Amino acid sequence: MKIVLLILLSLLPCMAWTQVKNVSTEVKDYREIDGKIILDMAVNGEIASFVLDLAGHTAILSEYLDSLNIDSNSQVPSRNKTFLYKQVPVSTSVMINTMAFGNSVFGNGVSAYVLEDIPYFRKLGVVGVVGGSLFQNVVLTIDSRRKKITTSKPYRPSYMKLDHRAEIEIIPGSGIICSLMLDGKTYPLLFDTWNNGMISMTSEDFAKLNGDHGGDAIIMTGYKEAEKTSVTKTVGTCNFVKDQLGSVVVSENKNLPRSVLGTEILKRGIISIDYQKQKIYFQSFDLVEVKDDVVEDISTQIVPGKLNPITREYFLEHIYDYRKDKEFVFKGDKPVVIDFWATWCGPCMRLIPELEKMAEKYKDQVLFLKVNADKEKELCTMFNVVALPTLFFIPVGGKPIIDVGAQPEKHEQIIKEQLLKK
Repeated sequence: MKIVLLILLSLLPCMAWTQVKNVSTEVKDYREIDGKIILDMAVNGEIASFVLDLAGHTAILSEYLDSLNIDSNSQVPSRNKTFLYKQVPVSTSVMINTMAFGNSVFGNGVSAYVLEDIPYFRKLGVVGVVGGSLFQNVVLTIDSRRKKITTSKPYRPSYMKLDHRAEIEIIPGSGIICSLMLDGKTYPLLFDTWNNGMISMTSEDFAKLNGDHGGDAIIMTGYKEAEKTSVTKTVGTCNFVKDQLGSVVVSENKNLPRSVLGTEILKRGIISIDYQKQKIYFQSFDLVEVKDDVVEDISTQIVPGKLNPITREYFLEHIYDYRKDKEFVFKGDKPVVIDFWATWCGPCMRLIPELEKMAEKYKDQVLFLKVNADKEKELCTMFNVVALPTLFFIPVGGKPIIDVGAQPEKHEQIIKEQLLKK
């Protein structure tokens, strides 16, 4: 009995690790322009820059609908003629077929508001705004010191300390309400990654603060460029989650429907937002050493005569880098067959043994690759892969011949007539 107990005790660390290990982690760079977080999103097979606005909605300037392959007639009913938490008038809503940020954040049939001309967006170089609703299925971590955004499932990154967390409330539009204490009083604030300041309050909340006004603060109204107000107050003590932030400047904004916590908080530390568990994590940059989770690359070994699994990274390096070339430019010196598949797809699973036979048969002539559509969502978005299995037959110096469905005889005919033709 003692031996069994000792064995169980020795396994506890492994069991605990299993419970906290993420099944998916992706770390991506972002740009910062005029205090705004700029993300490169894949929209209907096109890469475009969007501002991250966690207190906003996904929205696109009308002038970019055609270039992003968005049908302007795909209008969806819109109950609101403005954003929920900003003064941003909208004309209508459209449906985006596919929208992705990397491989972890993905949406089919994404509803987006259509924005009229906003001159400030030209300064930022963006086509629109991406809201928090697209990130509901991941833990979103923002590290402004490294200019990195991490998306992970189902837990926060391992470097975020468990005891540095607090409850949040998710409100309509995927807005995040978090509590912040100012001079001993608690205020529920909407986390707003558009607002460049620390704290901007409604007139009602601002009136609760005692003391004289003074100084200048930068605030944002809608999606206009920064405006100045002389109605501000410096608060002596500010507590957020487990951190004491010292004195902060609070400004009054009469146009706000709710008081907000702005991007100044991102300069104080790293934030993780767990939408599913309704938790927020916050800690100073130097609290612990930041080490990104290592993602194993399974695509480095390509074996002729086998059906080889590949990742987006392999595709970009060896097939076609859509980030650099607008037109498809095949990098390989040997024809390629790429199978987009998934484990839940019956026809996919029946086709795989047939492709494995072809891989062996054409071992010295054609490379056979496969892409897991559930894991490589950005690739699927870029090439509008919406039905499985989808196969790409790529001749040397040519463009993909695309075929949908499990038809081994037809596939082999394409190989013979299109890939191996002299």
